[in-house]
Amino acid sequence: MKGDILVLAEHRNAVLDNITWELIGKGRSLADEWGTRLAVLVVGSELDAFIESLKTSGVDLVLPVQHALLKDYNSELYTTAIYQVCKQFSPALVLMGYTYLGMEIGPAAAVRLGSTMVSNCNELGVEGNDLIVVRSVFGGTLQIKVRLVGAQPYLISIVKGVQPRDNLAAKDAAVETLAIDFDEKRLRSRILEILTIDTGGVDITKAKVLASAGRGIGGPDKIPLLRELADALEGELACSRPVADMGWLPIAHQVGISASTVTPDVYIACGISGASQHIAAMRDSGRIIAINKDPNAPIFRVANYGIVGDLLEVIPALIKQAKA
Repeated sequence: MKGDILVLAEHRNAVLDNITWELIGKGRSLADEWGTRLAVLVVGSELDAFIESLKTSGVDLVLPVQHALLKDYNSELYTTAIYQVCKQFSPALVLMGYTYLGMEIGPAAAVRLGSTMVSNCNELGVEGNDLIVVRSVFGGTLQIKVRLVGAQPYLISIVKGVQPRDNLAAKDAAVETLAIDFDEKRLRSRILEILTIDTGGVDITKAKVLASAGRGIGGPDKIPLLRELADALEGELACSRPVADMGWLPIAHQVGISASTVTPDVYIACGISGASQHIAAMRDSGRIIAINKDPNAPIFRVANYGIVGDLLEVIPALIKQAKA
């Protein structure tokens, strides 16, 4: 397989998301291997600052799609942009993040293009002439290898945090503005208002220490024990998605690609098995300490320190030591 590669840049609040740089790094290595071009697509209404940053990011081409209708994210408009850019640029491969944006517009764009989409991938490479991806299944307990066949371009969404952010050699990329036809009259949805969630003053993204609860703690009656550990370490209480889904803790405490990405100095995973979506959102922590009864839990693969044992025995010992 050979052909040009297109990366979809993500941005929010006037800042490019880290997934953009991770995708560019992976795209650059593949483009160099294939001897093809790497382009980055950035969509929005005011893109000048993004264009300047992306021009020296190691890509060959920056493709800005700028329009007043794109001031706020709209899945229909983004899908149209990807579709029309792919028709004009004709990439063999489109890389995007396995994020809210990628989850929503990736499949829609693939359907319009009549091509193949594989989501939630954590590895990407080439075997012979075929593109191979590895993705997690069954809550991250298994990994499967997928060989892509069928019509190009292949659309791949990659889990945030699994690709290193490489320091690529800066080059002065060309900028090519493509003409995209947005028919406002055909829009079926419009952004009326962007609402923010009341977190009750909790911001786990700023915490230096996080004690994080997983379903393995056994029930909501164990939450006070973890809260005591967090308080003893002058940290915050966090949790995995199942804990938030079951109502044991508010969603403001949830760590995951569908919630908050965190980078504390210390992350203590208590009863968390380690689904890929959770690991992707905390793997950049300074030190990861995992406590789990299951010695084969995937969380141990990214942990700096692992304790196989009963939480009810381990956590009180940690609290005692922290208060000493």
